[in-house]
Parts: sequence; structure tokens; C-alpha cells
Amino acid sequence: MDELEVMPGVRITSHQCIWIPDDATVVMADLHIGYESALEADGIYIPRIQTDTIQESLAKIIDHFSPDRLIIAGDLKHEFSRNLTQELRDIRKVLEQLVKQVDVVLVKGNHDNYVENIVSRLDVPVVERYVQNNITIVHGHAPCSNRPLIMGHEHPSIKIVDKVGAYLKLPCFMHLKDEGVIVLPAFSPLASGTDLTGAPPSDYLSPILRDMNVLRADIYASSDIGLIPLGNLSLLEGLRF
Repeated sequence: MDELEVMPGVRITSHQCIWIPDDATVVMADLHIGYESALEADGIYIPRIQTDTIQESLAKIIDHFSPDRLIIAGDLKHEFSRNLTQELRDIRKVLEQLVKQVDVVLVKGNHDNYVENIVSRLDVPVVERYVQNNITIVHGHAPCSNRPLIMGHEHPSIKIVDKVGAYLKLPCFMHLKDEGVIVLPAFSPLASGTDLTGAPPSDYLSPILRDMNVLRADIYASSDIGLIPLGNLSLLEGLRF
């Protein structure tokens, strides 16, 4: 299964994004471009492959859905305090290609300090929240009472453990149906995220989720073989096979 409608007209997808076909709109969150540079500042060196991987994934999404609009629900960049050289270069590289194909809207996240300086010449609007057809899209790092709501920030994931202790960690969507909230997985391939199977409410990053009974959320893992419905979070603690 590659897509599933979880709200009227709103589909979660195995591409780690939401597809709203009536408005030809894709929504994703948490690209964290420049993450490798931030690690290097801490003495951790990994190959700088994230931006190329993100560009390849974006190209597949645009080819598959042919959207008119792409909304990034926060944390386009990674470094809090300044614009790193790699970050600035790579964000412009990604966006310069994107704006040739779709209208891009950036909803500002808690990592997006100074992002206006990066995108100003690209005519990409930067907003605190975006409302489309009565659906509010925010990053999720600040309280928001609007519903229905699409948000990122939490980087939700599920850790699946086998009998010998080996495990697979998969990014996932959270759908709190009664509350009208969808939480996006991180689009960054390096953002491992919050393991929902072992996280008490106090560990959640978003104040929006800390005020909810998250155990009532339905969980959908995103994988190379499609979306995997895993059921209600209350049944998934210590998930083993």
C-alpha cells in the first residue's frame, strides 16, 4: 500500500509525505539540510550524502504526484544558531531546483532561524503556519489549537525488535483521529526520531502532543515496501517479532 486517506482528501504516503490530490499539494517536514556540518562541528564526520538523497527523493515525489505546490512544514535547515556554509549552499541547491517545478511554501520550524536570509532571493514565502482548505499546517514546536492539523517536529518512528534483539527502526505517521491531528515522519534520512514504543508522554518534543493521549494514535510505518499499518500505539509497546 503506497497511499491511504486518513482525513477527507488527505493521504499519507510511503514517500514520507502527505498528498492532497484536490489541491495538487505535497506536505513534508524536517529535512534538516546541513546536518552533516553540524556533526562535523562536534567532531563527528560522516559522508555528505544527505542532500543528494533528499534531492533524489524529491524528484521521485514530483515525478509521481506532479504537484502544483510543495509545503515544507518546518526544519528545512538544521543548525539553530547560524547559517553554516554547507547548509546555505545545499538549501539553495535544493530550492533552486524545486522552484522551477512547483510553488514552494516554507512553514518555519524551530531550526529555521535565519532561513529568510537563505531563501530571500528565491521568492519562497516563509510563514509561521499555513492554512489550506481549513487544514492548518504547522511545524509543531509551539502550541496550536487549530484543527484539523498537520505537523512535523516529533520525528516519530517505530522500533521493531526480533527474538535475538536485532531491530529495525522505521519512520512513521501518527494519526490521532479523534483530535484531527496527523504527525509527519522526518523527511531527512539521518533523523532517526522518537521511538514511540518506549517514549512516555514527557519525552515528546511537541507541546501539542504532550497535551494529548498519544496512545490513541494509529501508527503507519513508512518503508521501501509501502505503508505498514501497525495499529494503535497503545498496543505497540515493546514491539517484537
